[in-house]
Amino acid sequence: MVKRSRPTLTERRAEELHMTIAQKAAEIFVADGDTSATVERIADAVGMSTRTFYRHFPVKEDVVRPLFRHSSQLVMKALRSAPKDGDLVEVLVAAWTSELDAGPTVSPFGRQFLTLVAASPQHRLRWMEVDDELCEAMAEFLRERIGEGKGALEPSLPGFLVVQATRHVFMHWITSEADEDIADLLREAFRMVLNGVRTNRPAHPVSG
Repeated sequence: MVKRSRPTLTERRAEELHMTIAQKAAEIFVADGDTSATVERIADAVGMSTRTFYRHFPVKEDVVRPLFRHSSQLVMKALRSAPKDGDLVEVLVAAWTSELDAGPTVSPFGRQFLTLVAASPQHRLRWMEVDDELCEAMAEFLRERIGEGKGALEPSLPGFLVVQATRHVFMHWITSEADEDIADLLREAFRMVLNGVRTNRPAHPVSG
């Protein structure tokens, strides 16, 4: 994988502030049961002016981005530290479930937050945009694990499919009335996607 430069102190402080604002916004959204809280209200809860808020988030709906970016970072961190010889499906499941354990989308609160984001087209768009940012990193990880393949689409398509399948699982999970195990749902989705990717490479079947 390409090594990424470490963020500067200024960048880390900005990320921390963005997370603080995003978490406060999420708390307000969940408490209200909708995402209609004004910028003025969110800024006041954080202790800043609306002008300062807009310096960090040009559009109010952007405030959810740091939460999803943080989740993506946790997933990729788990993948990069995973055993090289581990079953790929289980490695992916473990990365996302470890994100659930450590990230902002776990617990009844997290499920409520995701439900509200999914119900708001503009906020859901930010979720999708952050997922799109994750696709290339996921494609890079998969190329290291299963090779690049010969097809024109194979360099990037597997990563895209894994990320989109994950969001599909989460959308199903937050809207389903059944008490389903998120790990089992992810396992089923990853197995379907990766077996499809490896159709032309039967010598390396996906196990799990």
